[in-house]
Amino acid sequence: MKYIRKKINLENFTVRSIPKSVLTTDSEGKTVIDTSNPNYYYGTIPEYKVNDKGNFILNSSGQKILNTINVDLFLTSNYDDMGLFTDTPYTPSNQILTNKPIGFNSFQYGRLAGAPVNFYYSPPNTVTGYTDDSLLKQVKSYRKINNQDIYVPNLNTSDNPKKTFNGVLEESIEKTKYKIGANTNNIQNTGVEYSTFKNKYSQSKDEYGKNITYNTTTFKVTNSGWNNFNTSLNATMKKEEYLGVVFKPEVESVVFINRGIADIFERHAILSEIKTTNDIDTNRGGFIRI
Repeated sequence: MKYIRKKINLENFTVRSIPKSVLTTDSEGKTVIDTSNPNYYYGTIPEYKVNDKGNFILNSSGQKILNTINVDLFLTSNYDDMGLFTDTPYTPSNQILTNKPIGFNSFQYGRLAGAPVNFYYSPPNTVTGYTDDSLLKQVKSYRKINNQDIYVPNLNTSDNPKKTFNGVLEESIEKTKYKIGANTNNIQNTGVEYSTFKNKYSQSKDEYGKNITYNTTTFKVTNSGWNNFNTSLNATMKKEEYLGVVFKPEVESVVFINRGIADIFERHAILSEIKTTNDIDTNRGGFIRI
């Protein structure tokens, strides 16, 4: 989901002119403004567009024109090639190599004639980095001590505990170490390991540009690399009859306008745009939670 921030100056839509038709003379002979005059809109944004004389602007059909605030949105589209790719059995045309060339990297050099599939295997590697502490709440216990969250090692809080482990590995004064998405039969080598420090803090900006502070959290994940379980050697074939033919373009037209978190009616406005259960899924990214 992509956020685009736009600021609109309401002053540009506010009436700041006083037509002569709303001026009148009081008992003392002074010229005053008759605020009860239907053509008086000073300091307001009228429901329908008005001219500098306070009269409604009409369209070609004689209808009043709603006073709307227009926002330019740029929609994107994508289309996929119908030339379907199909895997077919692959047999090297040359004699099969037995020794892997020194420094051979399939990601850099691509296919190597005569190379068996094991030439393309790669060892597991570990990725580390920093993130926020938003996942910590997924491993907390349902119990509290002195109204404080507690984290119990080896307590599986996953929705599917027979297959997935979400839980604390280690709880100390310094940090809470936990796993998310690990296989229950191999917790040590699967899932993403997080460490949330209790007395260290980091700061970043949210989608609205506001500063947010959270407990510093590191993550570590080790993938399985390329091996005989996830790698095969096949030729890639493309059907000639579909060359240059594409599927119907898909336009990304789902747009939601957030009117500002300070607006007390914002949540009601969001719900008013939900018409079907499919709309709930569409707006799930931060707008609707069930």
